[in-house]
Amino acid sequence: MQEVSDELIVSFLFPPSDYVSGITVSKRIIENGEIVDVLQARCPDNVDSQFNQCVDKYINERILIDMDCDVDWSDCIFKFSKLGIKAIKRNYKRIYSRSWLMANHFLALEYKFKNESCFWKAEFSDPLIYDLSNRPKRYKQMQIDDEEYIRKINNRINIFNQNNSTDFPLVENNVSAYFICEYMVYLFADKITFTNENQREIMLSQFPIDIYEYAFGKSEVKVHPTLDESYYHIADSRLQLDGESVNVAYFGGDYYGKRHFEALFYAFESLNHKFKDKIKLYLFINDKKLIKRLILPLSFKDNIIVKKPLEYLEFLNATTEFDVLVVNDVITEGSYKINPYFPSKFSDYLGSDTDIWAISQKGSALSNVDVRYKSDICDFKSCGEELVKILNDRGFVDEEYSFEEYYIKRLTFLNELYEKEFRKNIKLKKDLKELKKSNKKFKLF
Repeated sequence: MQEVSDELIVSFLFPPSDYVSGITVSKRIIENGEIVDVLQARCPDNVDSQFNQCVDKYINERILIDMDCDVDWSDCIFKFSKLGIKAIKRNYKRIYSRSWLMANHFLALEYKFKNESCFWKAEFSDPLIYDLSNRPKRYKQMQIDDEEYIRKINNRINIFNQNNSTDFPLVENNVSAYFICEYMVYLFADKITFTNENQREIMLSQFPIDIYEYAFGKSEVKVHPTLDESYYHIADSRLQLDGESVNVAYFGGDYYGKRHFEALFYAFESLNHKFKDKIKLYLFINDKKLIKRLILPLSFKDNIIVKKPLEYLEFLNATTEFDVLVVNDVITEGSYKINPYFPSKFSDYLGSDTDIWAISQKGSALSNVDVRYKSDICDFKSCGEELVKILNDRGFVDEEYSFEEYYIKRLTFLNELYEKEFRKNIKLKKDLKELKKSNKKFKLF
């Protein structure tokens, strides 16, 4: 019989769902090695995940919530909280929640209100209030216009202030869910986890209310967990790599303009090296059409292989097959004073025992990691030099190599613009297809 758990994990997205946040939560569970209960949204029945079986042995009970709403709407947050609280049938000593999704924190907050002695540990994956350009998120669908709910949390803030001799301000109605989420965690969570020092500094120092010292005092920095080596050999990625080439891989999800591959493309395209064609660059990414369109003008395009992302355990196995794994920063230069983001895939790369190439922004958490290859994402020449080093390390030496200056560097804003227009075009094509389908239902008289 399974051991009864004293801890509830709240994770809207959780295996068999393959979202990164849910996988990170699973890795936290495996890392801790204790039996827990998990409250999650129910996944489609046709989803199969080997990794789900790996984490399942640490789960006593799964509380499944049926959700059929858009996760980017505040209504969905409240639906998850309402159904989740109703579904929890016993008291827990500890509760853990992680963003993304924010709904996890809102539900954990409700549980904390009902069970004040419960120890609430809340983790932030990324800054919530501000976007990649350090602009406040102003999405209409994420505004909370609910006077009854605002009165309830303001009552809690008043009690909190009385009990702690503090004077934290109340919340106005029709305010951003992102703001409420951060504020409630800072006040009511017993422990706050950030994934890197920069993230903690930015989130606490830029918060609209002076809460830095209070929140910092109960916070910790805890990097994304790395699984044991055995997990890298459970599934077979079934890759067929060229043993005569230097195989370099990037594993990602979605492509976007502020985390682009220009440093890589510039290095490959501008390098004159007699063994240049020995390099094969594999990009495992969702936006295959977008990437293929971006690389079309490159003379090196035939050496760039674009593939769809792998299931998590297959991905772990694949990382052991390559010569070099690429990880890159989100570019925040000119937006944030320090880069608050850290790629979660780095922790997975670490367990592979494969050489890592970190293409990072100066001062970022990624720029401080200890890896074999490292270059500056804003200094394309440094990326080229690392490329030569990779060739040299594998015996492909050309002492007469050089770099061309003709390659036009496509700047970050151009990548963002291209991505935006590409997605707009895809949407227009989809809408046109739906319109044509609808028109077929009508007959001319």
